[in-house]
Amino acid sequence: MTRKAFTLIELAISMLIFAIAVVSIYGAFNAGIKAWRRSAESRDFQKIRISLLRMQKELRGSFFFSGVPFKGMPSEITFPVAGEEGKIYAVNYYIAEDKNRGRKVLMKKNSVFADDRFFEEEAVDEFIFSADSIDFEYAYGVRYGLKGLEWKGIWEGPQQKIPLLVKINFKLGLNEDAYHKTILIPQGILGAE
Repeated sequence: MTRKAFTLIELAISMLIFAIAVVSIYGAFNAGIKAWRRSAESRDFQKIRISLLRMQKELRGSFFFSGVPFKGMPSEITFPVAGEEGKIYAVNYYIAEDKNRGRKVLMKKNSVFADDRFFEEEAVDEFIFSADSIDFEYAYGVRYGLKGLEWKGIWEGPQQKIPLLVKINFKLGLNEDAYHKTILIPQGILGAE
């Protein structure tokens, strides 16, 4: 007797083998995609860490200068930094919006301060990093040590003071994990009460 078709059991077994093959291929593909995303996020986070270290170095090098007072807002920070050849730069970090990607972008602009005015024509906007959200906070009050700190989104310190701490908050990644970088400004300690 010759058979021309598969039995129901043979068909079920072949479909089961096919389903196992598809699931294992999908699992391998999905694991590869997740590894690629993790490495991309890791590279992005490494770039952000390097940018924040550079920002930390600049903030620690800031000083009181009446021509360029320290100004702090949730979306912008401006402070003076000494540069080469005795030049004073007004460093401005500000948050812009990337409308194409729906993300926030931290940008930087250096303006040369000379002869009691800014020379912004030499200033160039520089991309620092992008994240889902970015903001700045400033530490007030150190009368009782670090326990007496009060964080606010605006620095309205007295004329001759700069904040003790600046905190950069940002959210990054698919889960929008929250990260914080707190920068101690030694000159802020000197002006503390």
